[in-house]
Amino acid sequence: MISPNFEFPVYEAEEEEVEEIPDEISRLLEQERRNIQPYREALEVINLGTKEDKKEIKIGASLDPTVEKRIIELLEEYVDIFAWSYRDMSGLDTDIVVH
Repeated sequence: MISPNFEFPVYEAEEEEVEEIPDEISRLLEQERRNIQPYREALEVINLGTKEDKKEIKIGASLDPTVEKRIIELLEEYVDIFAWSYRDMSGLDTDIVVH
């Protein structure tokens, strides 16, 4: 049986010597940190529903107007395919989606 005397722990972690990272690897790691950033594009909110029953999506604000129009038309055509709330997702296990 181990003694409950905490002044003298039975096991102590040994400190390992920290290996110095070569300059080239440090430079590459720093460059990687700077390069991997989330893409931040201006977005435009589009309501595919009504004022009372909002169904909002976001699309790129810098899209060509003809492309934007075609995308909105496509989304409006298939608006019933998307799940806008949990009620729209029948068959989900409530143990997973309910907190």
